[in-house]
Amino acid sequence: MSAPIPTARPGPRPRRRFPREVPRFLLLCVLAALFLAPVYWMLSTSFKTEADAIVSPVQWWPLRPTLDNYREVLTSPDGNILRWTWNSLVVALTFTALHVLLCALTAYPLARMRFPGRDTWFWFILSSLMIPGIVTLVPTYIMMLNFGWINSYHALIWPGISGVFGVFLLRQFFQGIPRELEEAAKLDGANSLLIWWRIILPLSLPAVVTLAVFAFMGSWNNFLWPLYTVTDVDKMTLPVGITTFSQRYVTEYGKLMASTTLAAVPALVAYLIAQRFLEAGLSTTGLKE
Repeated sequence: MSAPIPTARPGPRPRRRFPREVPRFLLLCVLAALFLAPVYWMLSTSFKTEADAIVSPVQWWPLRPTLDNYREVLTSPDGNILRWTWNSLVVALTFTALHVLLCALTAYPLARMRFPGRDTWFWFILSSLMIPGIVTLVPTYIMMLNFGWINSYHALIWPGISGVFGVFLLRQFFQGIPRELEEAAKLDGANSLLIWWRIILPLSLPAVVTLAVFAFMGSWNNFLWPLYTVTDVDKMTLPVGITTFSQRYVTEYGKLMASTTLAAVPALVAYLIAQRFLEAGLSTTGLKE
């Protein structure tokens, strides 16, 4: 009889290491809960009666859900939320278009052209980020007053259309575009403006859309400047109108949360539409010189 063939004994089972992603995932869950808790409270309160909205302890779920808050906000004679929404849309869309156009026109020569003092001009523009916006509030208001633009769309649109962050963002993106495309277009007889419009901007669509979303949301949520420059109720933007409406007599939290929810919808829709461009723009914008 042949001797039995020895078999290898199974070694000790390797210990399973605690995945490194689990603590990170738990931390992100906690942070997400902290950020989403106020949003959830806003939504739930908008469907509560006024008695349930101010009850203590806080009711996280509306026990008697109702749509009266939305109905009264949309039909109340004390505040025209549809008119305020229209004002905000006109101001935000016009501001966004002018802001992106001006930033792209400024960033193109700083990124693609060679001229004396180019880098000096760029750092001079970038240094203006250190100036707080509140410092220019009074001089800008006096300027709008002298122009006769108080209580008009002009005062809400023109100040601030030149943005240093937008110039920086687009300049860094423009620098990553191959120069061979620009040189080929010049051989075909295209001038600088045509190259900027036909080649640079289409290839920079993620960065342009990213800047447009930032500009739209910044203009949409702007509160301090419209508060000082617009006093006519029919010309107010949505954030100022909601504050005026909610504090006219007494703060009604159900109606306040309903109007705030309606005000957040356009910005949320804009973000969802441009989400893929935002990811591409933020991930491919380099920081090289």
